[in-house]
Amino acid sequence: MPASGLILCASGAVLGALAVAPLSSGAHVLAAAASLGLLVHTLTARVTPAFRTLLAAVLVLGALSGWLRARTEPRVTEQRTARYNAVVFDRSGDGDSVVRIEGLRVLARFPDPVPPIGANVVVRGRLVPFDGPRNPEEPSERALQRERGIDGRLESAAVLKTSVALRHAQGDTIGIWLAQAHAWAHEQLRARLGEPNASVLAGELWGERSALPPDLRAEFQETGTVHVLVTAGLHVGAVAALCLALLSAASLPRGVACALTALAIWAFALWSGAELPAIRAATMATAALTARACGRATFSYNALALAALAIVFVRPQSVATPSFALSFSCVAGIFTLAPLVERAVDRVAALPNAAREALVLSAATQLSTWPLSAAIFLQFGMYGLPANLAVVPCVAATMALGAAQLLLCWCAPLAQACANLNSWLLAWMLSAVRTLSSLPLASIPMTPAPPWCIAAYDAALLAAPALVKRRAHSAAGVAILLAAALVLRPPHLEDRRLAITVLDVGQADAIVVQTPAGHAWLVDTGGRLERGPQGNDSLAELVGERIVVPFLLRHGIHALDALIISHPHGDHVGGCAPVLRKIRVAEIADGGQTYGGHAYRDCFDTARERRVPIVYPRAGAEWRTGDGVVLRFLGPSLPFIANSHNDINENSVAFTLRFRSFCMLFTGDAGAAAEERFLARGTDLHCEILKVGHHGSAYSSTPAFIAAVHPRYAVISVGRHNLFGHPAPQTIETLRSYGATIYRTDQDGAATILSDGTTQPRIVTTIER
Repeated sequence: MPASGLILCASGAVLGALAVAPLSSGAHVLAAAASLGLLVHTLTARVTPAFRTLLAAVLVLGALSGWLRARTEPRVTEQRTARYNAVVFDRSGDGDSVVRIEGLRVLARFPDPVPPIGANVVVRGRLVPFDGPRNPEEPSERALQRERGIDGRLESAAVLKTSVALRHAQGDTIGIWLAQAHAWAHEQLRARLGEPNASVLAGELWGERSALPPDLRAEFQETGTVHVLVTAGLHVGAVAALCLALLSAASLPRGVACALTALAIWAFALWSGAELPAIRAATMATAALTARACGRATFSYNALALAALAIVFVRPQSVATPSFALSFSCVAGIFTLAPLVERAVDRVAALPNAAREALVLSAATQLSTWPLSAAIFLQFGMYGLPANLAVVPCVAATMALGAAQLLLCWCAPLAQACANLNSWLLAWMLSAVRTLSSLPLASIPMTPAPPWCIAAYDAALLAAPALVKRRAHSAAGVAILLAAALVLRPPHLEDRRLAITVLDVGQADAIVVQTPAGHAWLVDTGGRLERGPQGNDSLAELVGERIVVPFLLRHGIHALDALIISHPHGDHVGGCAPVLRKIRVAEIADGGQTYGGHAYRDCFDTARERRVPIVYPRAGAEWRTGDGVVLRFLGPSLPFIANSHNDINENSVAFTLRFRSFCMLFTGDAGAAAEERFLARGTDLHCEILKVGHHGSAYSSTPAFIAAVHPRYAVISVGRHNLFGHPAPQTIETLRSYGATIYRTDQDGAATILSDGTTQPRIVTTIER
């Protein structure tokens, strides 16, 4: 086998697994190109026929492993509400429990009192699968949950009977014991450290970070230190270093010390839930310890290759995940760049060994992972390097003190002493993260670069050591800078068509308009109805944070010409404040009504804070762009409609959007009273496409109005299994009676309308019919 044989075999196995994985078309093209490159290299290199056969076999086995795992994964199909015998398996955070039902691990949100971990319960609910992508370029929730080992969700869950005396199903016991141990450990940490210190330490010790407040999680993410809360190489390395130090102090033979350390790190990996980064790190550490026991170099690309092979054949579904890409690019980056960074640091200043090592590893990690992190998290952390320099050196000490606190729980004074020492370190870590995240430009919103741009950047990094060895320092620097520029501003093909995307935001509205010349409007921002007192936050805003803002960034929209709010209900204005915080908005168009919902108030408070002007278009007003798109407003008009079924809905901002011969009508939640006013005014309402008002309710889309519009296509933004019965059967019947083809976000996902202004528009749905 050639010197690079193990690396080539690992590359072949990974590419084989990727060939059968559900990837984007760009990622599949890139994987195919890499496979072709591997084939060419193998055929042209001086290797034996036996090695070529081995490489081909590994590639096929990688593909077979991925295919078999995909075939054997449990499948959840949507079912009617039913009763199930279940066992409470774990807590998932965010108020959810993990329960095992008929061999499936599913999430369920129970009303209080929540049954304890390990309880056998009889539950009632509707078993449903997680969604695939429902909006363009959106990640699959199903794939993300499968990576966590969760198969589906039990909706409307209710506990009918609880028992802790029954025996658990085979295979549940160890997992339940582990979950109970985690819950006990978290309570011990919380009792002496308080929050959020206990949750930060739980993240370090077993990857549990769901109890962290959302704003603190966001700050860790913005500063590039979220990896501290995910048990991975940093934590496994800390465990290995501590064990080796203790065993060396005991004067044990090197081989025995390495073997015991390997057992300790695998025990830690299993304790932390056997997540992919921990398994990768434990495999690499085991290879390094074996090399150390034999007197050889500890860390090498071969150790990384062994870890990749292990994951391909044990957990092939993980190969296509962001976690795999981040984990392996981080370690490969350290192997590749650490020597170069170390030489550069030594030329600038003579630092103590500990400080130099921390700086070198942090810089190498940031250089190797920022393009992937930006693509995954849609943001670039400006202060990732100083944040990691401040936080990472504390991790080993906080983990050791946390473990000591748990082991000494039988002796309250000693356990409290460990907690007191730890609280100082944890306070420093939190202070560093919060301070750096509050600085200007701490987080810059990013549009993810296509896979080939990130691959070009990685290739430039891998080529840098060879270029530096040949004294081509300038060439190495220029290659990296050009590749980084590709990631920051990737080239894209201009589409000279009008694009209107009705996003799937559940029982809400959010519509993105992109004109041929690059103008962009957002009509409503998603959310959910707000009922009762809201306090200082609102669930309505989560839709904007998780769906609307990511869609805008993924499509390169960092600035909006206008944000049009049809009316102030939470299901239309919920995402306004999150959009304003991440996207530059030239102005807000509002109907001028008043409302007490938190999302509406937060929207305008944020607008005033960011000095976004607010305009109030009225019937008859027009907006025009230089590329021929015209918005003509139909409402509201003064005096406002009063004493109707719902005055706020009836006074929604309504308008037509015209582009040459194309026309689309938007009416917000306007109902029959507003439609009657439009008709009485004699306005030409005929449009090819109708965004159906009020989610298709029975209070809108009257036959007279639909006759005047006479749409060819009708798009309804509506949530699945909504409590209002939308869309109403009579609305569907009316639309069909006038020949309209109906698209519904609950059935079709997001609908994107593409038009060149002359030919018939094309409608593309995320979920194929």
